[in-house]
Parts: sequence; structure tokens; C-alpha cells
Amino acid sequence: MTDRREAVADDLRALATDLKSLLDSATTDPKERSKKERRWRVLYTAFGIATTVAARRGAAKVWGILTGEQPPTKGAAEPAKQGR
Repeated sequence: MTDRREAVADDLRALATDLKSLLDSATTDPKERSKKERRWRVLYTAFGIATTVAARRGAAKVWGILTGEQPPTKGAAEPAKQGR
């Protein structure tokens, strides 16, 4: 008896999910949804860039405080020795 109840409950859950999806797709505009998704992507990209820049600046300051030196950077590599 419980197997039958579980099967019916699973079918009802699937039906509810399908009906919700149908209602959602019938009441939303795909173009508007894509605009919202694009705006969201731009927002979290900008937030990611801002936090990355802030983290790098903060790390550079902490490095200077802890070591008393300039932080090692990609462009500040020492020139290779010319002598053989």
C-alpha cells in the first residue's frame, strides 16, 4: 500500500512541477528574461572585477607592511644576467 501511495505522490509532485513550469513559461517574456539575465551577468562581473582589484591592492599593502618591501609583480622581474 505504501508503494502505491509513494508512486501517486511522486506523480503528483511531477504534475505540480510541470504545471508550475507551464504557468511560468506562459506568463514570462523570453526577451525580458534574457535582458534580466544579461543585466545580472554584467552586475556580478563588475562586482567580481571590483573585489579582485580591491583584494590585490589590499594584499599589496599587507605585503609592504609585513615585509617592508614592494610586492613582487609580473613586470618587476630582475633582468637576466648577461655574463657567461
